[in-house]
Amino acid sequence: MRFGMLVNTQAPPDGSRIPELYREILDEAVLAEEVGFESVLVPEHHLMPDGYLPQPLIMLAAIATRTNRIRLGTGIMHLPERDPIHVAEEIAVLDNLSNGRVSLGVGLNLVAADFRLFGVPMKGAARRFEEQLQILRDVWTQTAYSHSGEFYQYEDITVTPRVLQKPHPPLWIGAMAEPSLKRAGRMGLGWVTDPLHNMDVMTAWGEIFRGAAEEAGKTPGPIVLKRDAWVSRDQRQLADVWWPTLRAHHLFYKNLGFFSSGRFNTDWEPWIADISDDDWTYDRIVPNRNVAGSPQQVVEQIHEFTERMGCDELVFSIRHAMGPDHKATMECIETFGSDVFPHFQ
Repeated sequence: MRFGMLVNTQAPPDGSRIPELYREILDEAVLAEEVGFESVLVPEHHLMPDGYLPQPLIMLAAIATRTNRIRLGTGIMHLPERDPIHVAEEIAVLDNLSNGRVSLGVGLNLVAADFRLFGVPMKGAARRFEEQLQILRDVWTQTAYSHSGEFYQYEDITVTPRVLQKPHPPLWIGAMAEPSLKRAGRMGLGWVTDPLHNMDVMTAWGEIFRGAAEEAGKTPGPIVLKRDAWVSRDQRQLADVWWPTLRAHHLFYKNLGFFSSGRFNTDWEPWIADISDDDWTYDRIVPNRNVAGSPQQVVEQIHEFTERMGCDELVFSIRHAMGPDHKATMECIETFGSDVFPHFQ
């Protein structure tokens, strides 16, 4: 089992603390490598007032210069808004800069405002996405490449520098709906989960993903399971430090309409669509969804979740926009390394 960490890049309310937060992210990544995390992932969103990271590869390049071993991933980059050759070149540079440590996680990001921002039509986004993925695989493995597709045309191009990893850096698809799961499986790519749906949903979706791969005659790609997580020897931290910040993070998106918008699959948990803020409690949300507790409890949860899911990597979101703060996050990272990871070596 491999363990990763998804960093927080938000500094509410207005992003004014972003310079300090970026320094903290770099320190957290360095410590994560030291204690045994095997990957660090960064997200992407645009025009957010809290400064949410809009350019993930620049952050990964900064982390690459401070680390030596830990893998660097996007979780998730919005691919349809980008030119695939730009992405291929940027990943190639980062792969060489990091000595072959890059994984590219991409998603559709069907947010109309983002498509308008970059002048890309949403119509045909899924077809564009699949064409982009095929182009990335091709230009990383071929020279004098030509392509005539629905959205892109190239003649006799060779992307340089060449990627260091062979045949190319790992490609993952972020998916939280059945069509996307089937696309990832059918294309033989990895699947990055969301951190929000519970493990009953994750387990069922894992079967859909693997079934689509097998039906297409492909070996299923790796499953990267994201989970909100916290470990502490002091149980009071769960109630007093971690849960209030995770709850605030959830309620921020809940009150923006995320859980009732159709982006969250309420077929499995219909009560989430209209739950009140007061009913958003630890006992209702955390079990069977998050990895949280004492070291022994966390070890048991990891065993349970990974055995049910059959995942290849478990990526923890430890810190969110509302906290916990940097000091507490560093302590949590250290505790994962000292008290949890030795059970999986």
